[in-house]
Amino acid sequence: MNILLLKKIKNLGDVGSEVSVKSGYARNFLLPQKHAVLPTKANLELVEEKKKELLKQEEALKNEAMLQKEKYNNYEMIFEENVQEEEDKLFRSITLQTVLDRLKEDGFEVLKKQVNLPSGPIKVLGNDFIVNVSLHPEVSVTIPLKIIKKV
Repeated sequence: MNILLLKKIKNLGDVGSEVSVKSGYARNFLLPQKHAVLPTKANLELVEEKKKELLKQEEALKNEAMLQKEKYNNYEMIFEENVQEEEDKLFRSITLQTVLDRLKEDGFEVLKKQVNLPSGPIKVLGNDFIVNVSLHPEVSVTIPLKIIKKV
């Protein structure tokens, strides 16, 4: 199914571009969320007229995301957890929800779909874990995550 994008969508296309997607994706997500319209003559003309305005809106969202990104400078997450005596295994795992709760505690406003734990739930001590936060399709932040032994 061909559609006309009203927003820049990661791995799909830019504002005003006509792309082909599966009909379910278009019908159930892109069209109801107003991310795209069907490529009729009227919509093509409308998008061409509004393209500059849509690009300005997209640029404003990107600039806002860049400002948010600066808040994450020098920020790292440290969890103090109980550990088994013989091994470095945690008594509980650090999950995506745990990370979200900590981000909200520390004053960051993010949605669950913006946050990603590439290594999955964390079950061992370590300093080499990361959290990815996607603020915009073109702006993302990588936060170091450390887990230390509770004393």
